[in-house]
Amino acid sequence: MFIYLKRVTFGFICFTMTACGGGNSSDKQTDIITAPVVSLPTAEPQLAIPDNRYADSYNVLLVGNSHVRANNLSGMLKMLLQTGSNKAMRVQVAPGGSYLDERLSDSTTVNTIQSVNWNYIILQGQKYSTSGQYSYPTEATEYWAALSKTLHATPILFPEHPRQGNADEGSRVYALHLGIAEQEPACVAPLGPAWDNARVTLPQVALYSDGNHASLAGTLLTALLFYQIISGENADELPYLPTLALSESLQSELGQLASATLQQYGACEY
Repeated sequence: MFIYLKRVTFGFICFTMTACGGGNSSDKQTDIITAPVVSLPTAEPQLAIPDNRYADSYNVLLVGNSHVRANNLSGMLKMLLQTGSNKAMRVQVAPGGSYLDERLSDSTTVNTIQSVNWNYIILQGQKYSTSGQYSYPTEATEYWAALSKTLHATPILFPEHPRQGNADEGSRVYALHLGIAEQEPACVAPLGPAWDNARVTLPQVALYSDGNHASLAGTLLTALLFYQIISGENADELPYLPTLALSESLQSELGQLASATLQQYGACEY
C-alpha cells in the first residue's frame, strides 16, 4: 500500500490515497512514501528564530542527503568553528539520506533530533523540479523548521548549490527556500548566490567533484557560509588552515566571497 503526502499540519499529518501528478519522470522526484507513519512530536508554528550565535557551545545537526556528506562537510564545519571560537561543540550528520518529506516517516530522524539539545539544525533535502516546471509540497520542510524552533534550535535551510553548467538553478532553488521561510520563519543559507558569484569571480576554481556534488573547494565555500551564520563571526577573518589541501590564497578568496555574499543577502532575521 502506498500513501501520498498531501499536507502537513503541525501536530499531525494528513495523508490521502492518490497517484502522483503527471510530468516528466526524468525530471520529477516521486512524492510517494512507502514507509509506515511514525508518531511525530508536536511543533509550534510561527515561533521566532532563536538566536544561538552567543550560546556557550555549538551543537549542530545536519539533516540531508549526499550533499551534507560530500567531502565531509560536517568535519570541515567543525574545523572552522573550532578555529574561529573557543567553544565546545558537536557537529553531527543525521543517519539516512532521504528527502525531508520522506523523513516524516523515519523514526531515526525524529529520535536523533530529540536526542541532543541541538542549537542549530541544518535542513537539506527539499524536493524541487530540476527543470523548474513543477512544484513540490513544502509543508514537511516547514514542519522540521517549526520543530527545530520548538526545541530551541535555530533552523538553517540548506538550498542545494546549482549543478555544473546550470546558470539559473542556484537562484531558483534559493528563491524556493526563501518562500518556505516566509511560510515558517527560518534562516536561509545563500548557497545559490555564493556559488553563482564564485563561478564569475573564481572561474579557474573547480567547485564540483562530479558536476553535482561539491569538490573540496566547493565544500569549503559552503562550510564558510554556515560558519558565519552559526558563529556570527566573519568568514573572511578566519586564518589560513594548512591542514586543508587548498592554497592560502584560495582559502582567503573563498572566505571573502562567503562574507560578501552574506553581507548582500543575509541569512537570518532575528
